[in-house]
Amino acid sequence: MILDRLVLDNFKRFRHEEIRFRDGITGILGNNGTGKSSLVQAIFFALYGVQATGISADYIVSSFAGPKEKCEVRLDFRIGGDEYAVVRSFRKGKTTTHDASFYHNKKMMATGVSQVEEAVRRTLGMGPVDFRNTIYAAQKDLLTLLENTPGKRKEWFQRALGIDYLNNESQKILKDEIDTKTGELQRKEGELAALEGRQSVEELAALKASVTRFAAAIAEHEKKKALLVKQRQELDGQAKVFGEKKTAIARLLQQQQALRQELASETAQAKKLETALALVADEEAEYHRIEKTAGSYAEVRSCLNELQKQKAEHARLTGELGFIRREIAELGARREKQISLLEAIEKEAKERARIAAEVRAGIGATSEIADERLDGVISYRLNEIMKRIGTLNAQQSRYQEEREKIEADLLTLQTAGPDGTCPLCRQKLGEHLGSLETGFRSKLEELENRAIADLEKQERLEKERAAIEAMVPSLEILRTISGRMKIRIGYETELGELRQKFDKKMQEEHALAETIAQLGYDDAACRKKEREAAEVQKVQLRFIELGKKIGEARTTKLQLADLTIRIRERNGALAALEKEIADAAFDPAQAAKIEKALQETDTGLRSEEVCIAGAAKDLRFAQEKIADFERAEEQIEILKKQAQELREESGLLRLTRTFIAEYVVYLMQVVRSRLEGEVSRIISEITGGRYEQVLLDEDFNLLVRDIDNDYAIDRFSGGEQDDIAVALRIALSRYLAELHQVHESTFLIFDEIFGSQDEERRNNLLVALRTQESRFPQILLISHIAEIQGEFANTLIVEMGADNASRIREAG
Repeated sequence: MILDRLVLDNFKRFRHEEIRFRDGITGILGNNGTGKSSLVQAIFFALYGVQATGISADYIVSSFAGPKEKCEVRLDFRIGGDEYAVVRSFRKGKTTTHDASFYHNKKMMATGVSQVEEAVRRTLGMGPVDFRNTIYAAQKDLLTLLENTPGKRKEWFQRALGIDYLNNESQKILKDEIDTKTGELQRKEGELAALEGRQSVEELAALKASVTRFAAAIAEHEKKKALLVKQRQELDGQAKVFGEKKTAIARLLQQQQALRQELASETAQAKKLETALALVADEEAEYHRIEKTAGSYAEVRSCLNELQKQKAEHARLTGELGFIRREIAELGARREKQISLLEAIEKEAKERARIAAEVRAGIGATSEIADERLDGVISYRLNEIMKRIGTLNAQQSRYQEEREKIEADLLTLQTAGPDGTCPLCRQKLGEHLGSLETGFRSKLEELENRAIADLEKQERLEKERAAIEAMVPSLEILRTISGRMKIRIGYETELGELRQKFDKKMQEEHALAETIAQLGYDDAACRKKEREAAEVQKVQLRFIELGKKIGEARTTKLQLADLTIRIRERNGALAALEKEIADAAFDPAQAAKIEKALQETDTGLRSEEVCIAGAAKDLRFAQEKIADFERAEEQIEILKKQAQELREESGLLRLTRTFIAEYVVYLMQVVRSRLEGEVSRIISEITGGRYEQVLLDEDFNLLVRDIDNDYAIDRFSGGEQDDIAVALRIALSRYLAELHQVHESTFLIFDEIFGSQDEERRNNLLVALRTQESRFPQILLISHIAEIQGEFANTLIVEMGADNASRIREAG
């Protein structure tokens, strides 16, 4: 993988920067805090997203970006002969926006965060952690590789290769699973012990014996119940026969009671009819006495009807007369109001004439000018006055200007003297000075007189304007009165109509009064006749009522005869019923005996049923206890099986932990063997064959072959130790690349590897790195040491501007 171009927009400290990478060793130099390491983070961000950078998403977008701007990074690179590009954007506000695109030979192959990440993994052959460990080495990496503390170097390799994650996480997962299984086994064993402790063979035998005993008791009680049921059926038969007799006697007694009630009712009704017939004789005498008075009701009623018609007509006419009189009163009030309004308008007309005369006198107008035109005349006069005042004001301004000009010329003449030059003709003044001064003064006097005359005219006009403006309220009154004068004709017309209506209503009132007098209605006579009719009507109603009663008396006699016959028949039927009841054989004591026997039998049946139910309940309880015992036995067998399975699973998990630990040891041996060969080749290239073999023990302690002996790295000089550390770090990169089947050349990034080395050790490191350019065409060295600027094939300077934004420039 070869880098071609990196474009940054609003990424961390960078507003907009573009880097084009070249082959060879490239130095990226700048002070601390300028953003050198941010370029590495930008590469990881473009390929794998925010999490691969190792920084918080809150710090990805530049603080210089606006609220609607986003961070965008583009990385162009090559693998073999193919060109690739990744474009990733990010914005974090109220909502987070994250997007990415992946291109192959300028053709979009994937879009979207997850799709692009999958395409990058497929293209590079590794994820973000392995990619970082393959191409990127920080200062602490080399320091760790030179660490003398036992095990430190081994731990670093395990982390870099991901073996520590495999070992630690798998061991943790397996331990958690073993703990879970152990806890579950203990719980199962506890349940098993509790169940076995509750099981009792003696209790089971006693339960089975009780089942036999309860079944025998139920059978015995069933026999007794059967005998009682048979006895109950026999008693039911006896009770049925006796019940039929009882029902027959009850029916006869009921008939007897009904006949007695009917006889008593009919006897009472007969006595009532006899009493009514005794009273009819007196009512017949009253009927004949009032017959003549009752017959006169029609004549009295006819006379009353005529009087009531007169009364209704009188009431109607009286109502109409009252309505007309109310209308007359209303019309009279409206007529008087209209007269008052006309009188008020007449007064206003006189006031209008007086005010109009005053206005005419004020403006000097003749009587030929109508009152309606006075307002226009005054407005026209005011406009003329204002124009003349304006003209006079302008004239005063011109007078002032001419006066100032003449005074200036006069001052010029006086200043120049006889020997000066005339400002008008440009000739010497000489003896003409006096005549010129006299002429200028004469002009000044003339201007002064004209100005005074115009001021007097202006004062007169101002007085006239004030006088005319004082008439404005009078004009307002005139306009108001003129408006009211226009409705005078309407008032006069309305007054004429009101007088006509008033006269008409007076005539109607007179006609109605004559009609009422001609009607001759007497209210006292009408009330007397109404009382007389009411009395006669009462007599008539009593007459009709007595006639009905006399007619009903004949019907009553027939009813009384019929009732006498029915009473005689009732007495005969009642005597026959009493004989039939006496002949019937019915003993109430026998009924009580049968009822008592039934109650005793029912009590015995209920007692047997209670005994059967109790025994059945005890039987079910014993059977359920036996079933619980059997279920517990089954559960014990299940728990024993589950406990055995958990023991076997725990054993397998512990064995797996052992296998993984052994596999990690084996894996580290393989890695150590591969790294020994790779480091040996690289150290040979770096040292020109002086050192050709490097050994790693089980703790990854380094031993370097020098002539015929192996020596620890602390035996060598500082520069030689740097060579060994670089060789070991590059060997790791090669191993990871081959592990992921990446056979193409790639780039390396070393971040601040110079540390505090002196110039000689720095130069040695650069020489060592140059030997690897055939395998790593691009090597990027990040450093804050400015003195090494000229040591690189390419140099990029990262600087911070006055606006605190970082910029990148290529050194010449």
